[in-house]
Amino acid sequence: MRKGKNNTNSSVFIGNYLDESIQNERGLLAPNPAGSNRMWRMSKAVQSQGFLSYIISPACSARIKFNSKIVHPARIARKNGIIVIYAPALAIPYFSILFEFFSMAWIFLGLTFLRNIRVAMLYCYYPSTIIVGLIAKIQRIKIIEDLEDIVTPKLSDWFSKPIMFSLQQAIGGFLMRISIWLSDLIIIPSSKFLFKTIENKNYLVIDGCIDVSGDTKLNFEDEKITVLLAGMLDEEQGIDLYLQTLDIVKNNEKFAKRFKFNICGLSLNEESLKASLARFVNLDLTYYGFVSSSEFNAILKKTHVCLVLQNPTGRNAQQKTPSKGYEYMASGKAVIVTPIGDYINLPNNTCFVLSEYSPQNIISILSKINHESIIEIGGNAKQFANENWGFENIGKKIINRLF
Repeated sequence: MRKGKNNTNSSVFIGNYLDESIQNERGLLAPNPAGSNRMWRMSKAVQSQGFLSYIISPACSARIKFNSKIVHPARIARKNGIIVIYAPALAIPYFSILFEFFSMAWIFLGLTFLRNIRVAMLYCYYPSTIIVGLIAKIQRIKIIEDLEDIVTPKLSDWFSKPIMFSLQQAIGGFLMRISIWLSDLIIIPSSKFLFKTIENKNYLVIDGCIDVSGDTKLNFEDEKITVLLAGMLDEEQGIDLYLQTLDIVKNNEKFAKRFKFNICGLSLNEESLKASLARFVNLDLTYYGFVSSSEFNAILKKTHVCLVLQNPTGRNAQQKTPSKGYEYMASGKAVIVTPIGDYINLPNNTCFVLSEYSPQNIISILSKINHESIIEIGGNAKQFANENWGFENIGKKIINRLF
């Protein structure tokens, strides 16, 4: 053991954690809010069990912007009690991915010489996380695979989808199985993730892992009820259903007086979305676009009803349960969700589950909602989140299963 090494038990999460500053500094085109939030929250859960918690992030992508510096230096930041180490990154598109293998391995090895790393958590199954996982395996460090997404390659994709999509699915499926083989514990967000490869491993279902300590008191500044759809604004996540709902109520004076409608998130076809929203001039509607975490928290604080509208017949319906729903419930909001993943198993008094994926069903629920019912169901949701998804509760489950 190296002299001066800190013997306190430590954990390290490996994944592409990003914040606004590193994204702008390195010219990264796409943010990773869902993944970053998940890594921070899981790190806090393990930290609650007496571990020093770190995140090692490549903070990189194949489409990183070219920079005259050529190499972005490593950076260390502290994010609400978690130490984040951003590995050096090569500022040359596509070649950056090859460099990432070495930079991530170098940072991880360096940390193992300085800290008593007992747990290495891998976020999904990116190539660089697999490399680090192999190193951790050799060092006999306990490995956790946080399997947030399942890749389901299909032969039909090669005939109906772009070749790059099909290739990504095939490579992703291969890497996913390697990460499962490496791991001592597989964490899955839904029992619907179970398939033969996982059933033969040590797995743990953790549907939610949320900070439940915040103030969730609802504030009705006026009589209107604020409804929010946020996240990835595409067909799979329900933007089309939301627009259909607004189309029906846009000339309904009763709805116009009772509700504010907000949209917040990332759209890959923003100009088209803005054009679609222009027809709702009779509604109190605000489109925020993609915003920072602090801006989103401010928007969420003023929200009363949150929508989680993932398509229950979409490609990922059985493989993904959007974490936004758990975040909203922990914030004491009244949540309307589609019957996907583990949402259908939630108590009836903690959220509204759509019986059918239709604008009429959403309108029916909104028509019955008032201030009192929002406060009641939001309070039930908050209590359920406290009992099931708090950091200490989740941390105990992970450590007890792992050791």
